[in-house]
Amino acid sequence: MIKVSGTTFHWGELIDKISVSNKGRHILKELDKNSTVYRYLTLQDLESTILIREHIIDAAKKLNTSNASFATFKNTKANDRYWTVTAQGGIRLRKGVKPSAAISDIFKNGDEYAFECATAMTVVYYYVLLRYLGAETFNNYFKDLYLYSWFTDSDLVLKIVTETDPIPGDVVYFDNPDNIKPQWQGENSVYLGDGLYYGHGMGVLSAKEMIEKLNTLGESDKEDAYILDKIVRPSFDHWSELKQRNHLSERMSVNRVVLYDTNYHHNQSSISYYYYCILVSLWSMDNVKITINYTLD
Repeated sequence: MIKVSGTTFHWGELIDKISVSNKGRHILKELDKNSTVYRYLTLQDLESTILIREHIIDAAKKLNTSNASFATFKNTKANDRYWTVTAQGGIRLRKGVKPSAAISDIFKNGDEYAFECATAMTVVYYYVLLRYLGAETFNNYFKDLYLYSWFTDSDLVLKIVTETDPIPGDVVYFDNPDNIKPQWQGENSVYLGDGLYYGHGMGVLSAKEMIEKLNTLGESDKEDAYILDKIVRPSFDHWSELKQRNHLSERMSVNRVVLYDTNYHHNQSSISYYYYCILVSLWSMDNVKITINYTLD
């Protein structure tokens, strides 16, 4: 269900009120038929949300065809023209390199890259922000890129919602409790719509196919893989705010922390964002600060 300024609209009524592509119309229809109430202050907010979701789907498909491969942290690789690989398997932006050029290179020269699936999701999100904000604004906000699992710049801002029915552009997690190796403990996947998901290292599969493939990587037949009900989404409002700001000086940089060489390098491939947030909470109890944004709705 869709509500704009408190008024309920059906997708057919909104087609003539906002500018969306054919793909955007499909997303709008999915929002409308979902049992969750999706609330927006303005029609422009709704339009921006749909556009970001379209970009996420496109970025996931592009990463899938980029030839970037799956690897555990110890086997991470990246184009050394733009990045250096840390001892922990993180991918750090080289000094003097434009973030926009470095992120774009992953999609242009994917055979130079190998990383695990949580890192793949943050790569997708950064590429989406690059397309949404434009290169100049993106470069102003994301000067210190570091790609490692779900670690992100504080201005990326991701959220978790508890739902069972994803909307195209959502990131879900296929949990595999009966895994043989830690890197197959689960699969972070972008929901592309029409029942299809992109998972780095798995490709584009239906939920049934994804679960069946993960089950083949299990130690026994005792437990099947399943979709976790914790869905990851960008903070659409925050991303829109980034686009609306005109000057770097207006950037909200409070508590922005970039950590490279600390015990936040958990060395657990393919973990969900939900689990990562739990790890961060545990680490925070030791009075170690890290910037991460999440809500449990």
